[in-house]
Amino acid sequence: MTNPNVSQILTTTLDNYKASITDNVINNHPLLVKMQEKGNIIKESGGASFQEKLSYASNGTVQFQGEYDTFDTTVQDVLTSAEFSQKILTGTVTMSGKEMKQNAGAERIVPLLKNKMKVLEASLKNQLGSSIYADGTGSGGNEIGGLQSLVADDPTTGTVGGINRASYSFWQNKLYDFSVETVTPSATTIQSAMNTLYIRCQVQSGELPDLIAADATYFGYYEDSLQTIQRITDGKLGQLGFAVVKYKGADVFYDPEAPSAHMYFINSDHIFLKYLGDSLFETGETTRPVNQDVYVTPLVFTGNMTIDNARVHGVMIA
Repeated sequence: MTNPNVSQILTTTLDNYKASITDNVINNHPLLVKMQEKGNIIKESGGASFQEKLSYASNGTVQFQGEYDTFDTTVQDVLTSAEFSQKILTGTVTMSGKEMKQNAGAERIVPLLKNKMKVLEASLKNQLGSSIYADGTGSGGNEIGGLQSLVADDPTTGTVGGINRASYSFWQNKLYDFSVETVTPSATTIQSAMNTLYIRCQVQSGELPDLIAADATYFGYYEDSLQTIQRITDGKLGQLGFAVVKYKGADVFYDPEAPSAHMYFINSDHIFLKYLGDSLFETGETTRPVNQDVYVTPLVFTGNMTIDNARVHGVMIA
């Protein structure tokens, strides 16, 4: 007969395993690794959406003045907020009644369950890795808003975080479009293009891109443009097995999930992955449907990617 404590065994095993899943998912994606290093994978305590406070204007009361001049006390409206919806990513592990009978006892159930978790973990890695670059319209609008939304190919259109980019230039990321610049992308032109976009992203003192994600084409152009004495970095991303080279102070890496002919310039101080719950992936309650001889345990991510400054990020396209 099946183990009468199967629900407890399944839930406990998944709870113990979810921290490993979180680490493996994060360490499989350089952008998430960098965000974690900066403390920008953030647990939120609650709320119906994720709020980001934005500074969009200078304080006009700053002035030089004479000894007896009065302070400028003009009320300043320099702050606003962006509001990002919370998206849900789920996956389930199932154990059939037949499997339970074949593996009676916790000492046999747990190894089988761990093997199933490895498959789920790989699927979560692939889905989240793809969604990092999503535009938020996938799965009927239920997918997270990744880089194609936050750092858009056309930064003058669309609404992000409830703010219309067409109406507010402070909410527009930077762009280098080879077709507009009338330059053909190649190994001989890529560094000049990167120099231009890098400077465009320096709209605020001390704010510099520190992570550059590229598809195979643009990463290949940049790698081919380097002198032979330049090498893969020996930082954390290199230790995790990613092909990483340097550009100024930024790590440049190839990501197979990046959209074709794209290179993203990211300032990791101003991009976040926020989530609800005690951990990135929460274990749901194990249930047994009334019409099936199976046990089902869900793993759930509730969160989204957000930014609090659009102008310091950029994208290169053809």
